[in-house]
Amino acid sequence: MNKSEIDQNIHHTVTSDFDLHIRNILKSVVTEYQQAKTESLKGHFMGEVLRNKMKQALIKRANLDPNIYHLVGSVGQGQWAEIPWLCIFIKDLTISATRGYYIVYLFNADGSGLYISLNQGWTYFKDKYGTKIGREKIRKTASIIRDKLNTVPYNMKLLNIDLKGKGDLAKGYELGHICGRYYDIDNLPSEEEIINDLQGLLLTYREVIGLIGNRSIEQFNDYILLYEDGLYPEDKFSEEEFQLAVQKSAVSKKTQDVYEEEKKKDRPEPIVNKGGKKQWIRNAAKASKALMFSNYTCEIDSSHETFISKSTNMPYVESHHLIPMGKQGEFQYDLDQLANLISLCPLCHRLIHLGTDTDKEKLLRKLYDQRKERLENIGIEINFSELKRVYGISLKGAEQ
Repeated sequence: MNKSEIDQNIHHTVTSDFDLHIRNILKSVVTEYQQAKTESLKGHFMGEVLRNKMKQALIKRANLDPNIYHLVGSVGQGQWAEIPWLCIFIKDLTISATRGYYIVYLFNADGSGLYISLNQGWTYFKDKYGTKIGREKIRKTASIIRDKLNTVPYNMKLLNIDLKGKGDLAKGYELGHICGRYYDIDNLPSEEEIINDLQGLLLTYREVIGLIGNRSIEQFNDYILLYEDGLYPEDKFSEEEFQLAVQKSAVSKKTQDVYEEEKKKDRPEPIVNKGGKKQWIRNAAKASKALMFSNYTCEIDSSHETFISKSTNMPYVESHHLIPMGKQGEFQYDLDQLANLISLCPLCHRLIHLGTDTDKEKLLRKLYDQRKERLENIGIEINFSELKRVYGISLKGAEQ
């Protein structure tokens, strides 16, 4: 079959009485794309099929509002794409396949079928982390989001996809897949079922938008990967998880990993939660070093008794920031450093947060005197009356 015949065949398929039938268009792309790739890309009708005909069909058949959804199809630029695709974006989120979240039709490299997939932009992860780490990050992000979703249609729970490709983008699509379904070319479902699948996945896509909340895509991705990186926001909801992560991190440490130079470090950027509120994060691995430096004793009184931790098989103590991370915005330099990290027994830890002003002040005075010089060495300057204010202690008779 020559190029003219191929173009005529495809043209007939998508411009007949059934020109807006998604099933016919999907079948034509799958069955004709391999042959089309042997022809010149420039002006080839296959490009028109994916860029315009399929777009028009989806808008009409699935009632997609162009004011809300942005559709883009591609067969490649300059050369044929290994994996042709058509993406559906919610405009308020993104209009680029390189970043963000979207629904995409992905056609297998060998012409055996295609996938409808809720997916994410691989290029963002590659550029931020590099190929090797980026692949792990995008895979983990897909897994975390999948676990949070409640609206995935029963037939859209495919965990992994195989595009039969060899290129970097094919691998990125495979790793970025969150949920979806495979369509075998020899057993394509009906037009109605294909449209129902899309409309069901659009509801799931909307749920992802809800998870993102008042954040940019980058802020959302950074937030959901926090725990994977051993980072925790300082809030009451994550405190227990943070302390557990500290215990587990201590077990994995080697002696040579514990020591680090104390120096000024610029304040990091905060993360942003679903409501759009900025939060400062704590590093569990760093906090575990404070426990090891204290030899798993309480820095208020090393004779304080506690129980044996199942994780470390050592006396259970907890990590505490003398100057709370919630105050990071008031300081130029990073508060999440060993000079500001204290090892406390559970009783002293609760007391310093929940005790009477008199008892809290006694503990703070001892810790402040122990750490004042070390804090100044890393650029953190605070007098005792300011520290008392941070802890909500009355300033009457405060010492400077």
